[in-house]
Amino acid sequence: MEGPPRYQPLSRDEEEDVLAQLEEKNGTAWNANDTEIIPTNTRSFIFYMSIILLSLSANVLLVMDNARLRIVRDSVKTKFSGLTFNTPTPYHSVTEYWSPNATDVEMETAWDAIDTGAMAIALHDQYVKRIGLPPTTRFPWDTERSVYYLKGLHDLHCLKLIRKAIVSKHHSREQQFNLHHIYHCLDGLRQDIMCMADDTPMSAPTRHHVGDGQVRQCRNWNHMIDWAMEPERHACYKWDDYREATNTLELFGHCPPESPYRDFQEAYFQYHGHKDPYEVQEGAEPTVIF
Repeated sequence: MEGPPRYQPLSRDEEEDVLAQLEEKNGTAWNANDTEIIPTNTRSFIFYMSIILLSLSANVLLVMDNARLRIVRDSVKTKFSGLTFNTPTPYHSVTEYWSPNATDVEMETAWDAIDTGAMAIALHDQYVKRIGLPPTTRFPWDTERSVYYLKGLHDLHCLKLIRKAIVSKHHSREQQFNLHHIYHCLDGLRQDIMCMADDTPMSAPTRHHVGDGQVRQCRNWNHMIDWAMEPERHACYKWDDYREATNTLELFGHCPPESPYRDFQEAYFQYHGHKDPYEVQEGAEPTVIF
């Protein structure tokens, strides 16, 4: 009986035959004398794939970052007129509204020319409900609208009133002002300044020229005015910043030709007649000469 076959190493020729059979079977060439763990062509492939993956990752991160910036940008837009801080505006310590070289008449003319009539707007009830505004007085020419007052224009009205009172006192003019109104304006401006908490570091190279020439990112004032003056929101409003109105319906009697309420407003006053909007009435809050 023959014993088990004894192990014998393959000869060189037999080894080459076995490798050839493996190559034919697997379709993979193998060099027995090659000491590289990963062939050069495979390493090149991995290198280029790594570059492609890094490029794709960078593009994905860039898209995500742009989306985040858009979200941040849109989040700072007001939900009313869509204002955002997109208007670079230089700050000046000397303007047409204040200059040591300007006359009182010139500065007075500049301030009086600031129109705050766009302050009142008429908003539809559906819009008010969607935005979440609190209730207010009704718009006289449309039972589905109410009157609201834009904060920025109200603040500007307050500045005009306070300045007029100071200048009148300085020149000893006998012009009457409601002291409570002035106090209301001062406190309103205080609240707005503290609410904004403007943290812009302002330079002070010389006395009374703090921040002169610095560029600030501002909201577009004219865009707000245009939004308020559109026919769908125009409240037909006009008033005097320096006097207390008593017959307030008269303030809403200035509908422009393109207003959908012009005919109704004109018909109302033709029937009922006009009154002095600033008529002094008995029992009204007393005014003081300030």
